[in-house]
Amino acid sequence: MDSKDHARTKAIKEVGSAKALSETSKRWVISLISGGLFIVFSCSSVLAQQPARSNPTSRSRSVTTKTSPTARVTPPISSSSLSSNDPQQLLNAGQAAQDQGRFDEAIRLYNRVIALSTDHSHIAALANFRIGNAYMAQGKFGNAEVAFEHAVALNPADAESYNNLGEALGELKQYPRAIQAFNKAVSLDPELPKAKYNQAVSYDRMGNFRYSEFVFRNLIRSNPGYSLAYDGLAVTLSKAGRAKEAIAFHEKAIALDPREPSYYYNCALSYLMLGDTTKALEQQEKLKTIDPVVADRLASVIVKHQM
Repeated sequence: MDSKDHARTKAIKEVGSAKALSETSKRWVISLISGGLFIVFSCSSVLAQQPARSNPTSRSRSVTTKTSPTARVTPPISSSSLSSNDPQQLLNAGQAAQDQGRFDEAIRLYNRVIALSTDHSHIAALANFRIGNAYMAQGKFGNAEVAFEHAVALNPADAESYNNLGEALGELKQYPRAIQAFNKAVSLDPELPKAKYNQAVSYDRMGNFRYSEFVFRNLIRSNPGYSLAYDGLAVTLSKAGRAKEAIAFHEKAIALDPREPSYYYNCALSYLMLGDTTKALEQQEKLKTIDPVVADRLASVIVKHQM
């Protein structure tokens, strides 16, 4: 067992009134940490909590947002849109196709915008930005990186493009480069909380829990109503062997956004790390009415913990 595992096991032993864990449970908790069972929002999912921005190159919703089966279906793209030479009409048609999950069609439309916008770099940048979003939604992170690189080259003042470039790089596990992109986004727009959140997540994924904690705490100070920051800090603390400290931040995230299932799930994992199965089951029970699928996933984790 390396020094990190010793530290984690020691932290588990020292938890206040938590029931002592068996050796099997201790090994399972360490596996829980290293196995990445916490639900940490993929960076692009952070956009779901962001309001629409006045910047014309921003997205008003997450590219990963799923459409309900009962949601209104956007009409098919008209042939006139497909043959149009109007970049704005093509952008609108591309966004409609993207919203419907027809990503190849959307990318074709955006590429047509780029071909028509050789003298309008900001429009071409927006088309590349949206191509990157379409690739992100498909999990084609290498292609997304290329598109976002084109976007920042054409519009180097756009913080959103640098943020999304960092997202793609983070998914490719190129964390130092991702942090550089997030730093640039923050320097361009200090009021962009998701870029700061992404910084902290990247440090966490690199195993630099101390600096991840530092960034999360600064984000909470500047954005005290930002629930993702509290949940992110809680996960980082738990992964660092400080699950007892994490509970208060899990609870704050839930209080700010009681309909977000991942917050209950992550809170339950921290309770399991403390050896408190009863509290973990309480979170699972709450999840049943919010998201039964996530509740079932958590139930499986709890059962594994009890074996």
